[in-house]
Amino acid sequence: MRGHTAPKTVPQRIVFTCIGVLLMATTMAIYNKYLVYGSFSVELFKQVGIAFCQKAPVAFILQFFFVQKFAGKQAAKYPTENRIVYQCIRTGFTVLIMCPIMCLYSNIINMIQFHWTVGKLMEAWISKMPINWVFAFGVQIWFLGPINRFLFGKIFAKQKSAAQSGKLS
Repeated sequence: MRGHTAPKTVPQRIVFTCIGVLLMATTMAIYNKYLVYGSFSVELFKQVGIAFCQKAPVAFILQFFFVQKFAGKQAAKYPTENRIVYQCIRTGFTVLIMCPIMCLYSNIINMIQFHWTVGKLMEAWISKMPINWVFAFGVQIWFLGPINRFLFGKIFAKQKSAAQSGKLS
């Protein structure tokens, strides 16, 4: 497909995952903090920075070592020539795994910080997970996924053109 660039090597996977985590962790932190604060403020963005630092390393490890492989294997079970359909399926599996885990992790941090009971943890996790999943899936399909692939393509454009010219020779 014209313009499509996917990571092929481990360094490319690292860059692709870093871009994706940077975009998604920041967006989800802004979204969740906005739900708490109700408006954009300096305090909201301070809290977003803290949340990003707490969650991005965990998100990277999960995504890089487990979820990318799982989502790829699951998406392969639904063969299609349509790249958009494939991306929706793969993204669906990615969000299906990442959202509950990261929502639980976030609420465990809140449990420790605010001395929640396990009951409060479960209540917060179960109530936040559906709204986070819907938002995460939509924003990943329509905005962040395409931005990630665009940026990744720009970063590795020279490698891609060199590989293509090597194939043509």
